[in-house]
Amino acid sequence: MRKIAATLVALGLTLGLLGAGVSATFTDTASATMAVHVGTFDITMTSSQGTVSCPVGYDSCTVTYTAPEIQSSAAASAPLTFTVTSLGSIPAKIHVTATTPGAPFTDLLGSVSDFTLAQNASHVFNGGLAWPELFNASLGATASVMYTISASDL
Repeated sequence: MRKIAATLVALGLTLGLLGAGVSATFTDTASATMAVHVGTFDITMTSSQGTVSCPVGYDSCTVTYTAPEIQSSAAASAPLTFTVTSLGSIPAKIHVTATTPGAPFTDLLGSVSDFTLAQNASHVFNGGLAWPELFNASLGATASVMYTISASDL
């Protein structure tokens, strides 16, 4: 009985000391500040033949081109050249869309894949309108195409 009592007392003391004496609390704090400069992308467009519009913000520009008066029934074209320039501090992803001119006129620019325009770089586009041989049904018709250039981050 003494052995059992001594064992129980030793076990009780061990558990009591471990439970009451073993604990730890850790605290830590830290802070940091980082200044981040975010660049900008802006574009502008120029054309000597079309009507250019670049609203405030310059992340989208349009050029509208109406074919000059056609004075022959022969197939021909009316080319339009316009230039897009990146004015921002970071490269811009350029996206090009065009309206579809009414038949029988077609857009000379065609489909343009998105591309990156580096800061302070320019890209020249060759678009405009083309038409096949015209017949009496086309008398008095007008045709125009509008190109929209949009810039976004990469």
